[in-house]
Amino acid sequence: MMNKIKILANIFSKITVCVLLASAIYITVMCGLDAQISVMILWQILLVSAVCSIPILMYPDEEGKEVSKQGMIARQIIYFIYVNCAALGLGRAFGWFYFSKAKMVVLMEVLIIGVYVTVNLIVYVNDHMVAESMNQKLEEMRKRKDA
Repeated sequence: MMNKIKILANIFSKITVCVLLASAIYITVMCGLDAQISVMILWQILLVSAVCSIPILMYPDEEGKEVSKQGMIARQIIYFIYVNCAALGLGRAFGWFYFSKAKMVVLMEVLIIGVYVTVNLIVYVNDHMVAESMNQKLEEMRKRKDA
């Protein structure tokens, strides 16, 4: 359970940073650099990030059982649909955009996809680096053992 909490905190931090960056882009494009915004946006960003982080718990951790490639693809699709609905739903509830304004909706969707892809890419690269490091250490141990 502690490992799941660690994974949740890790993904929450990545999502929060990316949502903050996406929010800065969105506000700049929609309102300009001189926009005056409420501090409430910070709490909203934290809430959206938290809501979008929760489904990470459906993924197995290192101690969990293996999931097939099709299973992981299905989870990724479900996770994306969830994130998309959550971000659009909460964004609309917070008044970040209006469905009647196509430019706002399109920019929100582009940023949601961008955040989703960026977070997944960061996680993939990080996991790949950890795996490479472990493989390198295993190889060094084998060489020492054979020597």
